[in-house]
Amino acid sequence: MASKPKLTAKEKEAIAQEKRRMEEDRAAEEHRSRITRMLMDTPPGKLLSSALEQGEVFHAYLFYGPGDSLKDDAAMTFGASVLCGLDHLALEGCETEAASRVISQVHHGEHSDFVFLDGSRREAIKKEEVDNIQRRFSLTASSDTGRKVYVITRAENSSQSAMNSLLKFLEEPADNVYAVLTADNIERILPTIRSRCITVPFHSLSRDTLIRFCEEEGLDEEDTFFVSTVSPRPGEAGQLAAGRSYQTAKRMLRQYLNIDGRRDLLFTDYEYRYRSKAGNDDGEGVRYKDARDENLDTLDFYFRFLVQFFHDVLANDGSGPSWYHEAVTAERSREGFEKICTAKMNAAAEARDRVNRNNDLSLLLAQTIFRLEESEHAE
Repeated sequence: MASKPKLTAKEKEAIAQEKRRMEEDRAAEEHRSRITRMLMDTPPGKLLSSALEQGEVFHAYLFYGPGDSLKDDAAMTFGASVLCGLDHLALEGCETEAASRVISQVHHGEHSDFVFLDGSRREAIKKEEVDNIQRRFSLTASSDTGRKVYVITRAENSSQSAMNSLLKFLEEPADNVYAVLTADNIERILPTIRSRCITVPFHSLSRDTLIRFCEEEGLDEEDTFFVSTVSPRPGEAGQLAAGRSYQTAKRMLRQYLNIDGRRDLLFTDYEYRYRSKAGNDDGEGVRYKDARDENLDTLDFYFRFLVQFFHDVLANDGSGPSWYHEAVTAERSREGFEKICTAKMNAAAEARDRVNRNNDLSLLLAQTIFRLEESEHAE
């Protein structure tokens, strides 16, 4: 019997890469299915399911609500369902082979009749990008269902000329072309655009729902607790937990609670250990813009953690990891803790609301540390 030819190192690597890609695709599919199941239990999910079931899909929708709602995930799921001609919200792993293939192409950006514009980026959506949707749809053949769909998330992050172009597109909708827009702030969308869409409000998920989702995503008990505290977009929970800003903020909280390091050295340690710096001499620095964004996220998370901690002290909430629960118990044992923690929670909440690009972040942290220390002597 002839022996099988040995694979070259290059061939082995190609096989390994394909295996990794298939595993990543499978994990992503399971992740999206969990989100869709959550969506089905919400009022917007039921409304969209009903529209599909009754065959009464409007040509344009505007999903609006806070960033930690399901609206962006719903836009992709609903868009894929419309494109496939389904009478229900697409649930991956439960559809026909043909529908599953289309859904996969949608999420990989590979379907010619589906266009996605992400407005959550730093730059505004340009007029040329909106015009390109019309141009692309006019040049491509229709899918088996004859439908074409475009999704624009954070549509309020569009230039004025882009919004005007989008308005014209919505005013003269082509047959079988469907739009799904999302916005964190609906007031920044032109009223004339809003009037041409079915508007669907989305709300923040409850913390219990986020906790269950994080557990299903495989996050450990500690990260499940803290990730649910900062109320991320559901689809980004795992990515957030692995991120440097989140991990840094958690270390800062532990130092504030005198678990790792000394509280009185927190500001110094932030400046020299925690703060992301641009252009280090060792070549390991990041771009100024990236460092700035990372520091914004770090302090936003940190102040949110502080607000949650003082809230849990006042509420006598024993949830969270053991070290956190012990810190809550220790804080409650202090005389006059109610007044002290209320003052500290207010200081942390005000600092959280001031985390933006217009403020000096180091100065903000220094001022907040001073206010927290001052609150120790609240009368």
